[in-house]
Amino acid sequence: MKWFLMTLLLFLIGCSGLPTKMRGNNYSRLNLSTVKTNILAYQHQAFRWGGTVIKVLNKKNSSQIQLLYYPVSRYGRPLIEQKTEGRFAITSPLFLDPAIYKEGTEITVTGILSGEIKQKIGKKILTLPLLTVNNIHIWPDRQRIDEQAYPYSPYALPYYPYHRWGNCYY
Repeated sequence: MKWFLMTLLLFLIGCSGLPTKMRGNNYSRLNLSTVKTNILAYQHQAFRWGGTVIKVLNKKNSSQIQLLYYPVSRYGRPLIEQKTEGRFAITSPLFLDPAIYKEGTEITVTGILSGEIKQKIGKKILTLPLLTVNNIHIWPDRQRIDEQAYPYSPYALPYYPYHRWGNCYY
């Protein structure tokens, strides 16, 4: 019985996703659209946000990544199937390699809102919240489950024709 409980506990711990230092409730639960209404009012607050990498800019003493914001799941992974609320930027004194932080890479970051930056996108100038990063977690690529390997739904009744439910990901 002890071994069963220990195995179950280890399994549940393994499902959490985020590193220990990024977990907890000490981060503001405000989403990007709320913060963008008055960025300076939320300055110096800690946030845990997720998104996909748009662009990496390395300077002499720092790196900056621009991200497309998505709300995060309870495990901390960006929910890219939901509607985005726009862009935000992160800055770090460390070198953030563009080969690792490629466009489209899903990441979750924790950091302090340090202010805002102006970013020209096409002919428009946007004001983006800027987080000074404490931690970055890169999520592994989502793997597609082969639909042909599971031709029948275990929940389908015999008189219902088989229907593919679309792209399945885990």
